[in-house]
Amino acid sequence: MAVVPLSVIEQGMVEKVRKRLDGVPDYAGKVKSWFDLVVVRLCKFLTSRTDASAFHRHMGYLSRVHDRSKLPGESELQFDLYNYLLGVMPSVLLEVPGVASGRTDIYLPLDGFRFIVEVKRATLTRWSRFSARPHSKQAAAYTATDVRLGVLATLDLSIREPGVPHVTECFGVIRRKISPNDARTVLFLRVPGNRETPASLSR
Repeated sequence: MAVVPLSVIEQGMVEKVRKRLDGVPDYAGKVKSWFDLVVVRLCKFLTSRTDASAFHRHMGYLSRVHDRSKLPGESELQFDLYNYLLGVMPSVLLEVPGVASGRTDIYLPLDGFRFIVEVKRATLTRWSRFSARPHSKQAAAYTATDVRLGVLATLDLSIREPGVPHVTECFGVIRRKISPNDARTVLFLRVPGNRETPASLSR
């Protein structure tokens, strides 16, 4: 697998996630190698979109929303992430049915196993550390018949007057206990949307 260049901040984010993954079910061998690559690629996606200008046409879903009845849908993040992964992963599929009785948002078939990326949006005006917890249940549910490692990407549409959160606050691991003998793990990324430019914050 190719070496992916990481900034100092990205290195810290990736290492923190890998430490949290140590010892979780199925995070070993070739599954670990591939999931480590997914962690790196999604870290790069997150920092790229946090830096990106929302004025780029396909990234318009990141821009400030003045009418909350017109918030962008989760599909806009879904298609952006899907197209990004097409260029950096060996095989990526969209909207695959018949997985854990549901239909996936993004499906990554690999060497005898798969990873599922669930895409959601958080529309409350205030973000809290509990905002992603309900959606992590769904992300974990997709791992019912395969390796117990999933991904949740959430578009944060809260109102953040101080500005965009630091990227290190937007990447981590959520653990879900399905039963005493069934623990699932979800890699979580929070993509800040509904945002002002730095210049606008000084007005």
